[in-house]
Amino acid sequence: MSAESMKPEEALAFLCDETRKIGADAFDALAGESESLGLELFEGKVKSTEISHSRGLGVRLFRGKRPGYAFTERFTADAILQTVRDAWSHTRLTDEVNITLPQAQTLPAIDLKSLDPALEKVSMEEMKVFCLELEAQVKPLDERIDNIPYLGAGRSSGRTWIRNSLGVDYSARGASISAGVGVTAAQGEQKKMGAFNRGGRHFGFDASEIARRAVERAVELLGAEPLPSGNYPIVFSNRVAPQLFGMFSSPFFADAVQKGQSRLAGKIGQRIAPAFFQLSSQPHLPEWPGSHLFDSEGVATRPLPIVENGVLLTYLYNLESAAKEGVAPTGTGSRGYSGKAGTGFANYVIPQGSSRLEDLLAAYPRCFYVVKLEGGSGCSSVSGEISIGAQGFLVEGGQKVRPVDRVTLSGNFFEFLQGIEAFSDSWSDSFSSVKVPDTLVKTMTVSG
Repeated sequence: MSAESMKPEEALAFLCDETRKIGADAFDALAGESESLGLELFEGKVKSTEISHSRGLGVRLFRGKRPGYAFTERFTADAILQTVRDAWSHTRLTDEVNITLPQAQTLPAIDLKSLDPALEKVSMEEMKVFCLELEAQVKPLDERIDNIPYLGAGRSSGRTWIRNSLGVDYSARGASISAGVGVTAAQGEQKKMGAFNRGGRHFGFDASEIARRAVERAVELLGAEPLPSGNYPIVFSNRVAPQLFGMFSSPFFADAVQKGQSRLAGKIGQRIAPAFFQLSSQPHLPEWPGSHLFDSEGVATRPLPIVENGVLLTYLYNLESAAKEGVAPTGTGSRGYSGKAGTGFANYVIPQGSSRLEDLLAAYPRCFYVVKLEGGSGCSSVSGEISIGAQGFLVEGGQKVRPVDRVTLSGNFFEFLQGIEAFSDSWSDSFSSVKVPDTLVKTMTVSG
């Protein structure tokens, strides 16, 4: 058998042919190829560079109702044949699952604008020149800036393919680029770190804006002190609200519910949040990082309302979790070529509200405005427990009084949902698949 390496599409076709020959009753196969390059600078010199290229091929086949999984990163005939044999052998070790693979269908005619061909031509030198410009912009902005511990840029591109035994044959391409800087500001014995990163589908970033926002985030917290312990109204900045909500996405997954790992079990049709609360998975938003026309199991995607008017409408189902309940999958299957299928949001979207941030900050005589969260090891998506470090500002009469650090926020996410009082009219402008506006919560415990 030839040891010559195949192109991904050739390797995928060969794997599918061999899977049919071995006698599989059904199968789906994934192939992926990606390239990334990036660099970091320090004091005007390149500190490190990275260039990587990866590709792989995976199969899920069925002997009766027993699945078998295997993958390879070698695209030779011998390696692919062994991968099929390994998956076939694996079926002897797995439990039966009642999965029906999707039929091929015409995907929506939507241009997701996920690939700008010019982006794949951006060179390491171009990114270096941009980073040098960014570095030059930082220190003149504030005399308290004493170091630039992080400065870098990188781009990545890739393509995925999926085929199955029922005629599904889809592929997608995408590319993105990012650049950012982290700076430290000093005031007496205290130092604070501020960082800002700009990402997107096109390389047209404003170095002065990135520098300005990183410096602002560093100096705004100088002089911070803890708050007295107690219960406070909390306003989460749209910079950190996505981080908090994102840590608690799995309770909405059907597989977590079925495993007894979600407190949303049995809550379909019930109110879990205020009447103005909406949550959806939005896979068709052009240029957004989570957008795709099909999920990684070959199911066509669609906008999926999950919570409407505070009422939980559905969980997110992949093929297996949907089969267990006799419902249709929701196009939210998540799987790489090297693993089993899981579940995931496309773009996690809570719509913008009608209030300005200033309105949220002035809603109570005093509140804690959170602009930085630190770690998440004290948070549990199963129990809903929240215990996380926070920095921000004490606000009185709608005005920032002083910066705050060295405090811990605690509560429970499912009670937190019920306690949301308003959302602002703006999302963060970061290149993120999680969009949540500034969020006002009636009360949480702050420990100084």
